[in-house]
Amino acid sequence: MSFPRLEQHYRRLLAFYPEREVTLTLGELADKLCCSKRHMRGLLLRMQQAGWLNWQPSAGRGHQSELVLYYSEAQLLLRKAEQLLDEGDIRSAVGLLGDQQQLVAGLLRQKLGYQVREDYQSLRIPYYRTMPNLAPGTPLRRSEIHLVKQIFSGLTRVNEQTGLAEADLAHFWSHRDFRDWTFHLRPAVRFHDGRELTSEDVVVSLQRIATQPLFSHLSRINTRGRLTVEITLSQPDPRLPLLLTDSAALILPADFASRPGFAASPVGTGPYLVEENNRLHLRMRAFDHYFGLRGLLDEIEVIVWPPTLKQAAGLPQGGAEAQYRNRAQPSAWLSSSLSDIEYISGQALSLTGPPGEDCGEMFPEKGGYFLLCDSRSPHWQQSTARRWIREILNPYTLIQRFVPAIRPFWIPAASLMPDWLHRMSEGEAVRPDSLPAGEPGRVLRLAFHRQHPEFEMLAREMQHLLQAQDIVLELIEQDYEEWAGGEESADLWLGTVNFPVPETWNAGAWLFSLPLLRHSVSGGDAERFTQWQHAWRDESLQGKQLTQQVIHDGWLQPLFHHWMRLRSPGQAQGIRLNNLGWFDFTRAWMAPATGPGNEEQ
Repeated sequence: MSFPRLEQHYRRLLAFYPEREVTLTLGELADKLCCSKRHMRGLLLRMQQAGWLNWQPSAGRGHQSELVLYYSEAQLLLRKAEQLLDEGDIRSAVGLLGDQQQLVAGLLRQKLGYQVREDYQSLRIPYYRTMPNLAPGTPLRRSEIHLVKQIFSGLTRVNEQTGLAEADLAHFWSHRDFRDWTFHLRPAVRFHDGRELTSEDVVVSLQRIATQPLFSHLSRINTRGRLTVEITLSQPDPRLPLLLTDSAALILPADFASRPGFAASPVGTGPYLVEENNRLHLRMRAFDHYFGLRGLLDEIEVIVWPPTLKQAAGLPQGGAEAQYRNRAQPSAWLSSSLSDIEYISGQALSLTGPPGEDCGEMFPEKGGYFLLCDSRSPHWQQSTARRWIREILNPYTLIQRFVPAIRPFWIPAASLMPDWLHRMSEGEAVRPDSLPAGEPGRVLRLAFHRQHPEFEMLAREMQHLLQAQDIVLELIEQDYEEWAGGEESADLWLGTVNFPVPETWNAGAWLFSLPLLRHSVSGGDAERFTQWQHAWRDESLQGKQLTQQVIHDGWLQPLFHHWMRLRSPGQAQGIRLNNLGWFDFTRAWMAPATGPGNEEQ
């Protein structure tokens, strides 16, 4: 008999005997289920072996026997959902429980944390949103940038200790006058689908990004045999190996465009491959044939923890959900997993620990929140107007409006980096003529991207401050790709950025790469933007100097640096917080628990 059929018979017993403990004869049971005594005896045996019930028959014809049904309908559902979750089928497990959010929350919480079982190490991390786009060369947020560098490899990569480019897919390169470059690929490198990497994959990957401003000097990219690539630049660039560490320059299969669903389930040559990516979770597994050192963690799973589940997670213990709460294991918790308000208020307490508890690692983010004045807006054409909006929405005024408990997590910013000090040019701050005082109902439009834990709070406080100036701040929420493109008709843009190592170089790269910024950081002056770009490439203009100029003109106005925090499971080793708020999966591992009976933690 199939397992579902057996489960159906058990549900019928529950319907007949909701009290779940009864005394009766085998014949009475057989009559209820419309079967023979022999068949009934076999059903009871199989259900008992499954652990669902206990049947204590009494000797003699017609004697009463004892039946105990261990699982209620809800408990049976939970048990089945738990089995599905153990098999990695989160979609079916959550679907089985339907809209019973407390049960879903408890079940998922139980599966967070880490497992060490028969030398197989897995780690599940809670996160507040899905990540449907993991395609290099498209607009990516900081978490996606971290993940694609675990999935893909580039010709070069950054040494986190020195900040210099080092070999990755290319084991050697040479140049002539920093204009003509030759890269030699490692042999026998394989993609996650088993196909071997060739120079054609590199050419296609780099040609697709040569139209982007950051890579616009890649004038010719050719193959020379299966394992050699030649790159000719329109302008000498001594830092081309560093440029090729950018996430946009990671190498894809040459036929990536013809692969359905590639953005969500990409195929690379990196240390981790994507097994599943949907609205409930992202599961990545160590790639056994990775050309470098295999990742120590066998599996990483990012569990999407939407607001409804966070609320359910904060409810008092009780009922079936409590058994899963009490069995919860410690997880790796990232400060970007939920908003500061949710953290301080204790929502999803079992995911993060008490708010006052030591976070393990924390430091001010290398980057921060910023406000961009759109150069196409009629309001900011004069520097006096840009100084005025800086005075109204300055970070020291904004932070006073924050909930007191979260203020320690925020640092008013003077530049893009916490150790830089840059100021807007001195001068008069004058309200723009296009927003005359004393005329209520004037409108400014602020654009920001969806699914960011803190943007709603910041935008709301900006609305209050501008309301005091008789100005209505209209909020425009966009998908990240739309926001990064900067095509919306908006007066102000709210955003955030984090710079990987080397930070100074990446600050410059970001100012040139994000389409949104091209419209405004040079005041809309395309010639000036191009001059900056040339000077940055030939190293006569550093990222810090460029940032100083942009902030001096008042087009980009820094707001805050946020404290990035990471708490890792107690027995985790090698988990170190990086500039993107994550950690390198290849270096993390779980020390086995000491003592007998501690195989799973």
